[in-house]
Parts: sequence; C-alpha cells; structure tokens
Amino acid sequence: MEAGPDPTSEADLPPARASADEDRSPGDAGASDTDGAAAEARPQVGAGMLVLLGIIGGVYLLYTIVWFSWAQYYSAVNEASAEAGGVVGSVLQRALFWTAPFAPALWFVTALVMNRGVRPRSLVLWLLLGAIVLVPLPMFGGAA
Repeated sequence: MEAGPDPTSEADLPPARASADEDRSPGDAGASDTDGAAAEARPQVGAGMLVLLGIIGGVYLLYTIVWFSWAQYYSAVNEASAEAGGVVGSVLQRALFWTAPFAPALWFVTALVMNRGVRPRSLVLWLLLGAIVLVPLPMFGGAA
C-alpha cells in the first residue's frame, strides 16, 4: 500500500494568523493592555472563602424559605389587621408583609456587591452580622 499525497498539504491551507493584534487599528492597541492588567490585578477568591460563601448563602436561603412559610401562615392575620389601616395603610402593610421575606437574600447580595475588592474578613463580618440580625425568630419561639 502506497500512501498518496496528503489532501491537506500546506499549500492548500489558508494562511494562519499570527495573532489577533494584526486586525486592530493603532488606537486599539492600548485597550487590550488595560483589560489584561485589570484582570490580573483583581484578586482571586480562595477555595476556603468559596466554601464559606456557599455555607452562609445556604443559611440565607434557609432564612428566606422560613420567612416565606411564616408569611404564608400569618397571611390571614395580616389581612384582618390590614383592613383596619385604611386604603394606604392596607396597601403598605401588605407590600411590606410579602417583601420582608426577601430581606435575607437582599442582604447577601448587597454584602457581596458592597464588599467587592476589600478584604474577605470584612465580607465575612457583614454576612455574619446579617445572619444574626435576620434570624427568623418564629423558628425559635414557635408562635404557632
């Protein structure tokens, strides 16, 4: 068996580009340098911090679920008390009653956004403070 000529010889292939920099105009040359420097300057989050964020995020998710279950449980009581507040008071009370369970998720996202680029210790302190402040008290008191 004789090997025939290679159907994809180098003469048949289109010329390969050396780099993507050839396509840029001279004014774009500095753009990639600043993007690369910004990406390298941003510190990476460690594995331990990612695990801690996952655990604390799970706690906040649990808080949100518990607050929603208690809001649903007390919805009849809230409707009765909202009727006595007039039109504006009724609307405001219902809106706050059903948006309050989002407080743990909102705290978590806000702490992540506001502590971007600072020491991880600051982020952990804010998340732990929120975990203490936002504890669903009916979970411990058992008011039902």
